Amino acid sequence: MYREPSDKELRTQATSPEAESLRAREEQRMRALVQRVTAVEGLEHALTRFTDFCNRPTKRSVFENYQSPYVLECRMQTVAYFGIRGDITDVLPRIPTPGIDTWAQQVAGAVQYHHTRGRSADGSLIPAPSLQAPGIRIEWDLPQPLPRQVQEPILCPSDGWAIYQRCTTVPTATVSVAAARAKYHTILSVTLDHTTSPAYYYTAPRP
Repeated sequence: MYREPSDKELRTQATSPEAESLRAREEQRMRALVQRVTAVEGLEHALTRFTDFCNRPTKRSVFENYQSPYVLECRMQTVAYFGIRGDITDVLPRIPTPGIDTWAQQVAGAVQYHHTRGRSADGSLIPAPSLQAPGIRIEWDLPQPLPRQVQEPILCPSDGWAIYQRCTTVPTATVSVAAARAKYHTILSVTLDHTTSPAYYYTAPRP
């Protein structure tokens, strides 16, 4: 009879040479993307929240006849926060394209949003813009008519929340989005997730 692996057994898999190699490659990829954005004129890096965790598959509804093909799934996310120097409409077009056809169109729409102060020709409100592509989402503080502020990073989960977990803030956890906003007035966030399907950099298959 099949027995679900213990947390200790799964932790061994999460720290195996194969998992560590894939983890290092994914982290390097994300750090390189953050560096590309950091190099953009008009953006000043404030802080980066890095999270990495491995867990058992999330259970779906009891009414679904589904069993994940994996016993362990590892996922990574990086959120980098930047202060904006100058006009946001000058900065957005400088952000490197992730290589999708709609990126330039999204940037143009975001710039137009600011030029029209969030309203169409008939005066109706335009949905708040963001820039999105597989594995990346960029948002920033918006003024009227529909104010939006980039939120502080959520607190790191307590130990024991996952089979394997890492959660760090660079440069330090004492740096806040609010402090950066007080200095730069406008904050931009870049969220990076794994880009393949399923959205995990490492999985351990069910026997």
